[in-house]
Amino acid sequence: MPKIVDHEQRREEIAKAVLRVVAREGVGGVTVRDVAREAGWSTGVLCHYFDNKRELLIGGLREAARVIVLRMARIMRDRTGLDRLRGVIEEGMPLDEQREALCRIFFFFWAEGVNDPALSAELAAYYDWWRGQIRQAIEYCQADGSVRALDPEALAEMFVAVADGVAVQAMFNTRKISKPHQRDHVGQWLEIVGAEAGADSRVSRAAGRGK
Repeated sequence: MPKIVDHEQRREEIAKAVLRVVAREGVGGVTVRDVAREAGWSTGVLCHYFDNKRELLIGGLREAARVIVLRMARIMRDRTGLDRLRGVIEEGMPLDEQREALCRIFFFFWAEGVNDPALSAELAAYYDWWRGQIRQAIEYCQADGSVRALDPEALAEMFVAVADGVAVQAMFNTRKISKPHQRDHVGQWLEIVGAEAGADSRVSRAAGRGK
């Protein structure tokens, strides 16, 4: 009886291998041979699912988005208040090896997305979702009085913009912004939008819990 192959599971395994290679070698280090070795499959198996390096990287991009969605969903479920808001902002920043690999994949495709409608749509869908999670976390904070009654949509756009900007500087600036420095930035942003009464103490407590 022929062995049943779960093709979606195999695609996911290969995409995860892409992210591990990116984390270790950078985007430029991704080759079909290296990803095959990392995934434990032959290059022939990989070529059955991905025709070339670009398709491998797109697979990595989709896996990166899937991982971030799961991690943010966990934060939205398990945390509250400013700690929740901090979590969904920081999840898109290169604050550990895995998140750094995810950022590398996204940054690699930014320029290509400008001229590739399908890729642009994928990136846009991710950013729409991220802004939505941040907006929802802001609305929770506004309900408990820890964030001022500013436009939550505009605040979400601001947080995504500054998170991406700091991430770019942290990864590509010759004078890299350290991970503690990145977290300090997030704490300062939260302090700026915090409610006037008692916000400082809540932000300070949340600042120590960023993962």
